[in-house]
Amino acid sequence: MNTTIYISKYSSSSFFIPIDTMNGILIAVFIVTCLLVYKIISSSRKQEGYKRWKAGNRDNTEHTANAGTTRKGWFSQLFETSAPRISPWFKEEAISQCANLLGVEEVKLKEILKDVSAHYREFWIGKRRGGYRMISAPDDELKPIQGAINHRILSFVNVHPAATGFRCKMSIADNVRPHLGKQCVLKTDIHDFFSSIRSPRVRNTFEAMGYPPDIAKVLGTLCCLHRCLPQGASTSPALSNIISYEMDKKLSALAAKYGLTYTRYADDLTFSGNVFPGEQILSQVKQIVREEKFELNHKKTRFLKEHSRKIITGVSISSGVKLTIPKARKREIRKNVHYILTKGLAEHQRRIGSHDPAYLKRLIGTLCYWRSIEPDNAYVSDSITALKSLEKKY
Repeated sequence: MNTTIYISKYSSSSFFIPIDTMNGILIAVFIVTCLLVYKIISSSRKQEGYKRWKAGNRDNTEHTANAGTTRKGWFSQLFETSAPRISPWFKEEAISQCANLLGVEEVKLKEILKDVSAHYREFWIGKRRGGYRMISAPDDELKPIQGAINHRILSFVNVHPAATGFRCKMSIADNVRPHLGKQCVLKTDIHDFFSSIRSPRVRNTFEAMGYPPDIAKVLGTLCCLHRCLPQGASTSPALSNIISYEMDKKLSALAAKYGLTYTRYADDLTFSGNVFPGEQILSQVKQIVREEKFELNHKKTRFLKEHSRKIITGVSISSGVKLTIPKARKREIRKNVHYILTKGLAEHQRRIGSHDPAYLKRLIGTLCYWRSIEPDNAYVSDSITALKSLEKKY
């Protein structure tokens, strides 16, 4: 016989609840509660990598874990199927056209677009002058797609002549040489250059190239991480040069107005001349940079007068006659080469506490860079030959 409970409140109404029904409701509530707890815990674990990234980049509060999509709340995640679905933000036709354009299978492209951030490996590397830099390296599936975007799209877009970095057949020497022999130099750089270029701006850039909005969305998403250009993607340097065209144009015009020379190497801006307006031009540079949605790094702004030591992007023009490597760096390189050739590579690495298996290769690369700045330096050429002979033994 079914037992019931009689509940009455102020005698205004009454109703009966069967005990079996009440037990069923309690069991259902318990099951739903368990599912909620499980979903919340699993979701937090999946986003641990994002949280660690967020902790190291507190200034960028707008970043999300997935470029081109919106982060979902726990309630929507609860009823989401285990198999991820392509976001309705992308149109099937646009994905198909992008797959044909980039020479990739449509199924693979859809899989990548489900979660672009899952196709990056993020790590920190030390800077030469202290501190660390976050590098976001695309995996073997995303990397060739970005290479195709570079080769088939971005390589055909003109950049401003003042932009000397990340360009074919141009080196850091091309950024420094125009300032050789100038009496005064103004150096500054852009704060968080790549991070300042947000995903909407990247999409707009592809639209400006002539691509329809739906296709521009797909291409922009493939080039962005955390809603900005990642440092480590092969597409970021080319896109940064293209997007900075208007800024370079305005800064070049400003330099010409005062009879100055202007170049930009990535985020490094350099102005030089024999008669310099000083603070007057710096305030105008700041205004132009802000108009183009960037910010100057005031800690790295330097005004070098006539008799000051002048080093631009790691290259010295202090002699006023030729480009050279700074003396301190030359001494360090010479010391390392000397110890390796006299004591041996293993003993040298033990002495300096290095466990880098590519140490010798990196040192040869440094010497090759030195030779690119000073091509007539006999010591550099002889050292490269000697270390390459030693390299064959390892």
